[in-house]
Amino acid sequence: MAIPLRELYVEAKSVAVVEVVEGRTVSAKGKPCGARYKGRVVHSVKNAAPRAVIEFGYVPSLKIGTPYLLLLGDYIDVPLEAAPEFHARCKSVLPSTAVIAHWRGAMEIVGDTGEPGKRETWTVRPPTHVVFPLGARTTAVHGEKQFWFNDLVKRMAEEP
Repeated sequence: MAIPLRELYVEAKSVAVVEVVEGRTVSAKGKPCGARYKGRVVHSVKNAAPRAVIEFGYVPSLKIGTPYLLLLGDYIDVPLEAAPEFHARCKSVLPSTAVIAHWRGAMEIVGDTGEPGKRETWTVRPPTHVVFPLGARTTAVHGEKQFWFNDLVKRMAEEP
């Protein structure tokens, strides 16, 4: 089921470009719980402190050293099919902050995020099952359609 990006933005407690600096898969009682990450905030969009190191989970597919546009919420609010059992079993091994909407709240950033002045050149690799704002500017990067970061963030944060 596709979710509008604006809806994800409103739901998120914080939104930031975060470079993943550490990550590991975690389990409890012999069953997988996903992954636990540490990341450095490169750019804050909503309620995140620049240069802060944050811990988050639980999607086990993020790449170390890669920057992502992350939409984050409280782990306990993440809707899961087997939520009560999963939450009870995994709460002790996962951080309190989680990527919202499963994997949809993590979008890879392409570009030099080490230079804040180059933000206008950043692009966002879109995940599946997200409805992006009409008119959002795109470009082709290695044959793949990507969104311009600055334009996407502006449209995502606009009131409907």
